[in-house]
Amino acid sequence: MSTKNVERFLNSYGKEVVKRARENLVAAGKGGGKLEKSIESKVVKFGDGFVLQWSMADYGAFVDKGVKGKGGKIGKKSIGGRRYYTTWEGKRKDSPFKFGSGTGKKGGLRKGIASFIRKKGLQPRSKGGQYMSTKSLVFLISRSVYIRGIHGVSFFQNSLRFGMKTFSARYGAAIKQDIIDTLRDSNNK
Repeated sequence: MSTKNVERFLNSYGKEVVKRARENLVAAGKGGGKLEKSIESKVVKFGDGFVLQWSMADYGAFVDKGVKGKGGKIGKKSIGGRRYYTTWEGKRKDSPFKFGSGTGKKGGLRKGIASFIRKKGLQPRSKGGQYMSTKSLVFLISRSVYIRGIHGVSFFQNSLRFGMKTFSARYGAAIKQDIIDTLRDSNNK
């Protein structure tokens, strides 16, 4: 059976999801970096059919789904670390990732924040206006992020949700066309 229409549809669908995911990243203020450039899709032959695969930089899952904080106190204020994201089905779920689980790279949060501070050219100052060391700012920001967590922006989930609204009808049309093409080809033999 001919499958060129299904394969063509899956390729275009994958590219559309990637395009929307990149747009969502930009809209969330997270675009223009390695993550945006790393988002890709490809159609892979699998048995008699195809599988549509998406890939992105490893940390894309954390940006998409957020990371729960450890919770605790900042000053006298108690902070909960619960963080959510919206699934492609439109449901609100707790982030599956959590600071303090021991699964991440040791010192990775501080290293990332230090890199961000250098990249943005931030010069930390104390309440009195005196310059602080970059190490102090890294400590304060990383402690806050560790306790509060990181909100998920659902950039990929939202692009999937948008695509799924029209997926079944367009996929069905591609299958129908492949069946018609196969019947036409077998009658011409």
